[in-house]
Amino acid sequence: MNRATFRALFGPPALLGALPVGAALTALGLGLTGGGRWLLLLGAAATAGALLLLAAVAESGNGSASLAPRPGRPTSYAPARVHGVRVVHAGSGRTLRDSDGRAQGTLFVFDLTVVPAGRSPYRVLVRHPLDVQGLAGRGKDGAPVTAVVAHDPEEPWRTVLPASPPPRERRRARELAAVPGPAAPPVTRTGLPAGAPLLVLGVLYAGVVVALVRAAG
Repeated sequence: MNRATFRALFGPPALLGALPVGAALTALGLGLTGGGRWLLLLGAAATAGALLLLAAVAESGNGSASLAPRPGRPTSYAPARVHGVRVVHAGSGRTLRDSDGRAQGTLFVFDLTVVPAGRSPYRVLVRHPLDVQGLAGRGKDGAPVTAVVAHDPEEPWRTVLPASPPPRERRRARELAAVPGPAAPPVTRTGLPAGAPLLVLGVLYAGVVVALVRAAG
């Protein structure tokens, strides 16, 4: 288990957020082991609600889009080539074909090839609001649009478009527009998907409580 997975599974947000999931699974477990029909029905309903919530978290908080760098982690800047952009719903991530991105609750998703210094380029989807100050080139005279990104060197799937990138990085991005685009594979995200730590901890909580209750008679 790497450090990122350990933090996701045993960090305070996961430990606290898993309590409702654990309570629902505990009620279901006790109902299944002789706790009464009412407890079984309550546990089944609560567990169904918890699973629907976890599915929504996995869809909106994970998907194929990048995440923001962790606070306190080293962050590097890099130029990137913009292949395309689409408008999505901020909550569900669903593509909105009849929206220009200015409607409430919408975001842009940029398809980027990031070219870090001294590292292999990678392709990533970055969710971003209407503000596009991080874009360095506007594609004049047929030139490709370029941008500046901030990313975690050890976790490249944590990539964002910063609001005010340094001027030096803007120049590097404009220079990128003048050279052929590099081929780059999609970035591979490691660790647990969004919502998985809550489910894993919820099962552990429920298993401990049910075992203690049954042992106590």
